[in-house]
Amino acid sequence: MSNPTNAVDWKQLVYNLLLVLLLPVAIIYLLWRLIIRGKSRDGLAERLGSVPLTARKSKNNSDPVIWIQAVSVGEVAAAQPILHHLHLAEPAARVVLSTTTATGRQMAEKLDLDVDSIFYFPFDFPVITQRALRAICPDMVVMIETELWPNLLASTHSRGIPTAVANGRISDASYRKYRWARPLFAWTLGNIDLICAQSEQDAQRFVSLGAPQERVVVCGNSKFDENFPHLPAEEAAKWRQDFGFSQQAPVMIAASTHPGEDEIILEAFDRLHGQHPSLRLILAPRHPHRGDDLERLITEYGYATYRRSRALDELAADNPGPPPSSPEVRVVLLDTIGELSHVFSIATIVFMGGSLVPQGGHNVLEPLAQGKPVIFGPHMHNFRDISDIVLREEAAITIDDLDELVDTANVLLSSETERQLYQAKGPAVIDKYSGGSQRTARYLAELLDHQ
Repeated sequence: MSNPTNAVDWKQLVYNLLLVLLLPVAIIYLLWRLIIRGKSRDGLAERLGSVPLTARKSKNNSDPVIWIQAVSVGEVAAAQPILHHLHLAEPAARVVLSTTTATGRQMAEKLDLDVDSIFYFPFDFPVITQRALRAICPDMVVMIETELWPNLLASTHSRGIPTAVANGRISDASYRKYRWARPLFAWTLGNIDLICAQSEQDAQRFVSLGAPQERVVVCGNSKFDENFPHLPAEEAAKWRQDFGFSQQAPVMIAASTHPGEDEIILEAFDRLHGQHPSLRLILAPRHPHRGDDLERLITEYGYATYRRSRALDELAADNPGPPPSSPEVRVVLLDTIGELSHVFSIATIVFMGGSLVPQGGHNVLEPLAQGKPVIFGPHMHNFRDISDIVLREEAAITIDDLDELVDTANVLLSSETERQLYQAKGPAVIDKYSGGSQRTARYLAELLDHQ
């Protein structure tokens, strides 16, 4: 547990001096997002430390308060199973959840998490973090994955509030960068009472950056414990009906794609369509705001588009329902949040994006849990542990470029026997590596109880 101290560390002074020097740039960037792009308006007061009433601790309530911070969609998903087991271990605890991105917040709201409040994470300036801490009065702060905010952690340490990192990981790229600022990270990590790492390699990296070894434990990856949807056949059939797909048509899903990948996917689909005329494509960008650009790109390739966001808007406008795709539509643009995990149910094969460009990849476990053959590219450094596991267990396939994507997809589309192999391997690897969230929750409960 933390030892409160009033001493000011020179590293904190240097960090905050850098923040002050960068403040003009940060203000210009924020104004650009607010005025030009229309972003960051929602929740600006929360980012300045004014948390909602639902997150404030009542003076008359003695129940412990746990503040969990999850940056975006992936971290929120990782937090969900930990939250479940934490509630079992600490049923009286109140939990508040903050996110950094709007998509993370939307995902948290869609998942209907068992939390008392959802709000935006405050900027990491001393006066702002202290304002938020005074309002929330947390009995424990938990950061998901690699959330290292020096001022917040210094403030919790000085107040004697135990802090933890859950599902902790340090990617290859981050590790290379962090080593250049090891004194800062050693100070920051020294303010953390517990680090629950995903793997032995992650644990060693935390220690090498300055975390006290006795505070680091290996718990596994909570993402193997996510509540993966398993849709009944009639619901899967309804998705096909909405999209205008026949019940027999093979479907290729390109999930969480980034700029530079969409053209590769459409080119691959063009080639595959010549050999598999009934093939349909669902293109699901990682960032739905790219929908307009992607719709134009799909049109340039000569395909009519069923755009999911437009269909839902028409439904909300009291139209009879999402208009079915015409028989000519072969490409669906899934530019929505929270639906992809269900749409995986109709996939014949899945390509996971962020991996053919140096983005770092995305989580492949959702389609694997549904027994879908999953293909990804060489850039999976943000999911190093998961990608290593699924490749070692031969539950997924890695490719290097467009030609290999086409060849691999063609083999899978042509062979039901080949697809059935992956139908069994995916759920098996999920089951084999599950349990990390329960171990993490047990350590967090011990930390909370011994404060």
